[in-house]
Amino acid sequence: MKSAIKYDWVPFYEELANKLLQYKENRKGLVDKVLKIFENTGIDLPALEKDNKIFDIDPFTVFGLFNKSSMTMSNKNKIVSEVADLFAINAPIPTSFDGIPTVINQNARYYLYEGERGESDIDNLWGLFESALSYASEPSEQNREAFSKYFDLSVKMHKNGNSKITSGLFWISPDSFLALDDNNKKYIYSSGELPESLVKTLPKIEDNKKIPAEDYLDILDKMQDYLKSEKSTIKDFKELDSEAWKYSLEIHKS
Repeated sequence: MKSAIKYDWVPFYEELANKLLQYKENRKGLVDKVLKIFENTGIDLPALEKDNKIFDIDPFTVFGLFNKSSMTMSNKNKIVSEVADLFAINAPIPTSFDGIPTVINQNARYYLYEGERGESDIDNLWGLFESALSYASEPSEQNREAFSKYFDLSVKMHKNGNSKITSGLFWISPDSFLALDDNNKKYIYSSGELPESLVKTLPKIEDNKKIPAEDYLDILDKMQDYLKSEKSTIKDFKELDSEAWKYSLEIHKS
């Protein structure tokens, strides 16, 4: 029997995503807010630029500020509370972050330092963010093409792999996007919890090989069709993510 997992993080994350989109053409305003978050909480500012002279930032990195694997719950709650105040988030502050995919502390930025990154890297991350929200709202062919373009550009960036990019997409729209982190990959491809007839139709995810948008979207389409069917007791990507997380805990216990 599935144990209850709270999903009260979803309204908060989705509202924040829409608030961040307003800063696409106001990066300085967003940087100022990020600096204020750490000033007000007293938490050390993570390395976001050379000598932390920050002048640009992408929205996935903002989400990564409080979705790090080794972050204490105390610091996470402090940052989330400050985010709620500074961005005027109306949704209640989440009471649980169980099962939400994280990024590792040493690789939480989605871009490289100035001089190391491509000239359009941060713009392309904003393009992925905006096109993902548009596709989630209206999965038209035009929006799918735009999403595919920016997905491929973003996942190919140095230090941006399948897990990191798709986890970011799950944060901003968990009903539309599936995180392909280690927990979910193992649960989908090798746990035996999903029908073999489904799994064998899914594009394979090879270690150290970046997945193209075409394959990622194929996985999304096939998984959503299965989850909506009577064959599945799990009904959406949020539940799948939670079950994969719980499965990983059980595996590590044994």
